Amino acid sequence: MIAACSDDGKDAADTTTTAAADTTLDTDIAPSTDAPTTTGAPTTTSAPTTTALPSTTNELPAVDFESDPFSLGVASGDPDETSVVLWTRLAPDPLAGGGMPDKHVDVQWELATDEDFADVVATQYATARADHAHSVHAVAEPGADAGPGPFFYRFRVGDYTSAVGRTRLAPSGQVDSANFVSASCQDYEDGFYIAHRDIAERSPDFVVWLGDYIYEGGGEATVGEGKARTHATPEPKDLDAYRNRYALYKSDEHLQAAHAACPWFVIWDDHEVENNYAADTPQDTAGLAGFADRRRAAYQAWWEHQPVRLDPPPATGEYRIYRGIRWGDLIGMMLLDGRQYRTDQACNDVILSTDPPCPETFDDARTMIGGEQEQWLFDMIGTQGTTWNVIGQQTVMADITLNGAVLNYDQWDGYPKDRDRILQHLADNPVPNVVVLTGDIHAAGVAVLRAGDRGTGTPVAVEFVDTSISSGAIAPGGVKDLILAFPSIVDIELDHRGYTHHTVTPDTWTAEYRIVTDALDEASTVTTYKTFLVDAGTVDARVI
Repeated sequence: MIAACSDDGKDAADTTTTAAADTTLDTDIAPSTDAPTTTGAPTTTSAPTTTALPSTTNELPAVDFESDPFSLGVASGDPDETSVVLWTRLAPDPLAGGGMPDKHVDVQWELATDEDFADVVATQYATARADHAHSVHAVAEPGADAGPGPFFYRFRVGDYTSAVGRTRLAPSGQVDSANFVSASCQDYEDGFYIAHRDIAERSPDFVVWLGDYIYEGGGEATVGEGKARTHATPEPKDLDAYRNRYALYKSDEHLQAAHAACPWFVIWDDHEVENNYAADTPQDTAGLAGFADRRRAAYQAWWEHQPVRLDPPPATGEYRIYRGIRWGDLIGMMLLDGRQYRTDQACNDVILSTDPPCPETFDDARTMIGGEQEQWLFDMIGTQGTTWNVIGQQTVMADITLNGAVLNYDQWDGYPKDRDRILQHLADNPVPNVVVLTGDIHAAGVAVLRAGDRGTGTPVAVEFVDTSISSGAIAPGGVKDLILAFPSIVDIELDHRGYTHHTVTPDTWTAEYRIVTDALDEASTVTTYKTFLVDAGTVDARVI
């Protein structure tokens, strides 16, 4: 069982363990350029500080805490064929800045093949830096003889031991099957994290998080009036406030359990900063003067709270998070950033207008992902030698315009020329077995994407759209029949929260839509809405 240790996390047994021979920590936390499983990541310029491991693990630095410093749980992420990132944050008082002294603290991590840590295959110290909110991003290498896992990991500091997490490396070579979760959108106020409870119970190989990990709204919610709980604090706009908002979200036991169950690959969308922001332009241009500082603070807090194989954000300029991953010869995935490089939304970002789009909508220069990222996608997609080629991104790519009217300019409908370029690239090359994974819209949907004319062009990809973990519905259920009339749409479910569980083999891709009966009920059940299957070599999804 993966759970916290007894006595509020304090050690309850002799924890003396000899370090695995020849175990070292890779202090370059970005993947090397020749690593086949994690590609296109930025070059590392600074890394978590590590210190030499003592001969036994009971020689921990003396640090006194008034309460458990591992209040935010543990996580792992961005595994490649040789290593995985292990994360925690020391926060004995998580909602008040963390409650840590303004000094660095050494934390020990251990990676083992068993939950009892009788067979520790890697262990080391990492430094929880005060200027990084005392977060830890340790790159653990179990060694070639240990295989891809699964592994178990934990952290120790002072008299405390963290909860135990379960993780694994990315496999190499032939892979016969994989199962993973794609998910997004977890507004703390809108519902309980029942979906995360279900994810933890299923213990997939990995989770792909497609954005909106936090929401930036203030604490205006009244619990019991369609809201499960409240943020309780004003809208975050500086680093301390964003850190406290992440701590609030990560204090949830079900989210902690989902992180502890398997490694995650995480990208962001808009609410990690501000709703519908575009590059360096806020939603409300009245806040433009201070937006660069706000965005930088939000990016810093995002990095501090995610198990990503990335450097902390630079003081100014681009913070590149788009990257590629590979799961053996089965899945090659491009994870995109649809916020940092996009052109501002057209037509004043009007919502649900049935007027014809304004002329700027069709400007060739308008972009969702920027020219450099677009070229990177073209260079990478279909070149990894995998059966399935996946694009993980934030907003709906399917054409859901209504008689030519753009109903939501924040989606790909508001960037039609950029979408056309991508879909035409998939058709012209051609790239086989393309699956697009999408979040953002708080509805579960399936679509077939076509290059060329709507409804009659060349089918190039199947899009699976996740509903939200907890964020409330955007479109009323009564418009389901209207949406199903769009030629791209295979199916749509508008009323429930949940996630998608994917099972992939060389022959088939199966997407099971798991939905929460009532996200306002902490004891709610989770059921399967429908399961869709795509046969390799086809561009079609059918219910099974």
